[in-house]
Amino acid sequence: MGEVTLHHLRKTAARDTDEYVFSQLIPYIGNKRKLLDLIHQAIKLTKIENGTFVDLFSGSTVVSRFAKKLGFRVLSNDWEPYSEQIAIGTVVLNEVPKFEYFGGYQNIFELLNNIEPVEDYVTRHLCPSDDHNIDHEKDRLFFMRKNGMKIDAMRELISNWVEEEKITSTEFSYLMASFMYSASYVSNTSGVFKGFHRGWGGSNGTAKYRICSDIILRPPILYNNFKENISTRQDAGVLVNRLTEILGKTPDIIYLDPPYNQHPYGSNYHVLNSITLWDKPDFPEKITRGTKSAIRLDWRTERKSAYNSRLKAVQEFQELIDNISSKYILTSYSTEGNISLIEMMSILGRKGSLEVVKREYVRYRVSPTRLSPKPRNVEFVVITDTRAVPESEENIKKIVSDILLIDSEISL
Repeated sequence: MGEVTLHHLRKTAARDTDEYVFSQLIPYIGNKRKLLDLIHQAIKLTKIENGTFVDLFSGSTVVSRFAKKLGFRVLSNDWEPYSEQIAIGTVVLNEVPKFEYFGGYQNIFELLNNIEPVEDYVTRHLCPSDDHNIDHEKDRLFFMRKNGMKIDAMRELISNWVEEEKITSTEFSYLMASFMYSASYVSNTSGVFKGFHRGWGGSNGTAKYRICSDIILRPPILYNNFKENISTRQDAGVLVNRLTEILGKTPDIIYLDPPYNQHPYGSNYHVLNSITLWDKPDFPEKITRGTKSAIRLDWRTERKSAYNSRLKAVQEFQELIDNISSKYILTSYSTEGNISLIEMMSILGRKGSLEVVKREYVRYRVSPTRLSPKPRNVEFVVITDTRAVPESEENIKKIVSDILLIDSEISL
């Protein structure tokens, strides 16, 4: 297996690290970068090396990158457009694209970073009219106007290059992987685009240094595992029926990290989708009733996840597990998810034998000054060996009670 550096708060900051797994990772709810040691334990328990690893809900791609670095051939799937571009640009690619038309990647990044700013969709819809005189009733504050104009100029130029066939689809994805991180870095948010800070960095000026900095695109760091890695953008429940066909063999490991709660990723990261798709959704340029965050609506019609519903999540998970063909299933989840522990373990236990690795985890917080009622919960990874006999009801109850005991001992 490849040598992998695990998460270190100071050494693996997404902006500055040269470590492939962590470089330019977008800030993401549910991001598993701090739980990779737990996931690594689970992978090692399968005793599989250099096999095929399917990441069905890849999100930021941190687990896909981790598996790639370990030596697996990786299929990275997520049905959000921004995530697909990150996966192609950082997981599928083993080497930096040639950008032959421009004489190399250095030239293309120089062109983009030195472009003359223009006013287009992002500036008009997601930025104030004046960075220094904000109208809080009318202005959206996702980006400073200076950065909105650079985003518009860079994205429009990339779009022109695609139309003129000056860059390939993989070259486009390499640029967009960089773009997703850089746009997130200078956004006037805590990472989620459901809303924006009232001022630059909020009332306490949180992270004002990055929000007010100038957006710069940097070439993503790549890692060559000398394997044909794949990215797909499909509903996991649909894709799972085609995995053997796509990979040419039954997957060795399928990793599941379904949404835990009621918050859909399509609305949480709608700005990244708009920059990716560059379809300029039809919203009033200034805030009107019901359009404060200008959240695009396609997540409701095209990518609405059953996992965001307590009523639908169990059935969706049951169908997914029923249709999976793989040697092992690794399932990441939390004690606060929409699927109860007993329901999840019962579904997995009917598929094969179970083993669990677990630990307390600091919950996601909107900001350092807004503490969660319960600051920690229990995150766990369930290893299901589908070739073994189904787990006994007695063992399932013991696994659940052990996790609940740890959870109950966490102080409020």
